[in-house]
Amino acid sequence: MRSASWWIEWPIGLLRVGVVFLVTTAVIAVLVVYPRLLDELGDDASRNSALGFADREIAGGNGLVVDQQAVYAARGLIPEDAMYHVAVDPDFQGGTALTREQVGTFYRYFLLPRREAEDAPWIVCYGCDLSEYDRAKVLWADDEGISIAQVQR
Repeated sequence: MRSASWWIEWPIGLLRVGVVFLVTTAVIAVLVVYPRLLDELGDDASRNSALGFADREIAGGNGLVVDQQAVYAARGLIPEDAMYHVAVDPDFQGGTALTREQVGTFYRYFLLPRREAEDAPWIVCYGCDLSEYDRAKVLWADDEGISIAQVQR
């Protein structure tokens, strides 16, 4: 058996003590922390696998849009080469605190390659007054006050 001075002799002894310390710490981490982390990853995987197709595709937009069906209806009704406008009434009560300010940004991403323009013939309306638009025909609407309209030109 080696003497205590062998473990602490200068300079190699301090390296031996450091290596033993690091190996001990790594073994403890693997035995204690690693199983807990794997369990958490399993929980995350279970939560993610429980999501439906719409929840996965809309993802972060679920905190912005009020009705997933409105998003799909907009994508289905508005032609890919068309322009659209998202109009949100400042007093719109649905959704989250971010809905009024950021829902247009989400539609900009989700409706690509369609382009957004103020004077577009297609309108995604969140509680807006469609009478402001001449000859707007509502093609889809829900109970939350969201509608998709086309302005007849």
